[in-house]
Amino acid sequence: MYLLDTNICIALLNENPQAVTNFNRFFSQCYLSIIVVAELYKGVYCSQQVAKNLDILAQFTELLPVEPFGIEEAIEFGKIQSELRKIGKPTGEFDALIAAVARSRDDILVTN
Repeated sequence: MYLLDTNICIALLNENPQAVTNFNRFFSQCYLSIIVVAELYKGVYCSQQVAKNLDILAQFTELLPVEPFGIEEAIEFGKIQSELRKIGKPTGEFDALIAAVARSRDDILVTN
């Protein structure tokens, strides 16, 4: 399965041709994390066209399953943060939360 990262979702929402082509090929194997959805809503509420973008995002999120964040994901998040810190490459917490969802399911995180 493929977990779409926030930047991929934005590319899809902006109708990026390459992103749309790849999405159409793998649509049935794609899903979102609730963390990605939260980041997308942040973008909507910070935008100049909130009402329009709310409608677009609602339609987009209806296309794909949205997976919750639970204890297994929380454990993976802790591991990821620790591993990256040990090698001197700490990452943002949202990025690690999203990665934890994919890793807890042995899935592929699709990102730029």
